[in-house]
Amino acid sequence: MILPSLQWNDLATQQLVRYEAMFKLLDDIHVIEDIAVISQLIATRWKYFANVTSWRMVIAKDGGFQVIDGFRGEAHLADVQALSPWDKHHWELQRPRLVCGADPLLTGPAPPEHLAGKSITEIQALQFMRMGCCIGLLSVAARNEPFSELDNKFIRLFGDHFADRISGILLRRQALEILTTQATYDALTGLLNRSTIIDRLRSQLAVCKRTGQPLSVILADIDFFKVVNDSHGHLAGDEVLHEVSRRLQMHTREGDSLGRYGGEEFLVVLYPCGEEDVTKAAERFRRAIAETSFGIGSDPPIDLKVTISLGMSTTTGRGDDGMQALLKQVDKALYHSKANGRNRVTAS
Repeated sequence: MILPSLQWNDLATQQLVRYEAMFKLLDDIHVIEDIAVISQLIATRWKYFANVTSWRMVIAKDGGFQVIDGFRGEAHLADVQALSPWDKHHWELQRPRLVCGADPLLTGPAPPEHLAGKSITEIQALQFMRMGCCIGLLSVAARNEPFSELDNKFIRLFGDHFADRISGILLRRQALEILTTQATYDALTGLLNRSTIIDRLRSQLAVCKRTGQPLSVILADIDFFKVVNDSHGHLAGDEVLHEVSRRLQMHTREGDSLGRYGGEEFLVVLYPCGEEDVTKAAERFRRAIAETSFGIGSDPPIDLKVTISLGMSTTTGRGDDGMQALLKQVDKALYHSKANGRNRVTAS
């Protein structure tokens, strides 16, 4: 059928308006890194270029999925570990599916509540594949009338960009978290690494000097650790380091900082904490290691008796002594614990 020129011009103008609305939205969301803000923009502006009354986008992420629901001009975000029956069915289907909302013979899981209703005429489920793997699933619902051919074009085109945008943000976040973790934590023990625990001490000392509240540090060292490595191997030594770290972490107060200072040494920064409380904390750490033997290796495990020596020091920040002086004092106290029989606590 040949359309009258006036009607054809109206359709062309309508299509151009839709394209402009979609590309304006694409431009806006590509300069935003906040998923919530992106989702809210889409929830309010998708209707300008497609007959989409409500939608759900599911994006794979490390350890689960990012779920974004859009309806009534609002976006709702959730992190989930497992997919709903509807999402799981269509994720694994890996091919588009069109569902008529009023079809009494509808098979498979029911759609999410915001995609259903008497006025919903159709639901589309579209998967987005990259290198043979599904990275995202988009479910969109039409109200009152089915999706037109132009609607389908815009849904597929925009949905593809939407999925890539959210997936890209999640991947960058994951990469940043990995880099931050590597820069902050010790790989073997999971504790703060040397540079980070020293930074924590430096910042807490600055607070201590402003407030006058006491700050304490504990330096702990595993006794005869070289003997463990020489007698049982470095893998056994790694197990001892890991278990000592775990026990120390279990007995560290919330708000205090624990880090691997170097080798088999551990530094604890306690603030606010005076002499009486740091003495109790150091004894708590010592007993946590000494009172229960370590089961190292397997088939059968080796039963090792492990102890630690500890030095401790406290400052109110009122003197001229800085961080290096405090570390020198606590190191001297640790040396006295070692020289006087080990498995003990000494105050500087």
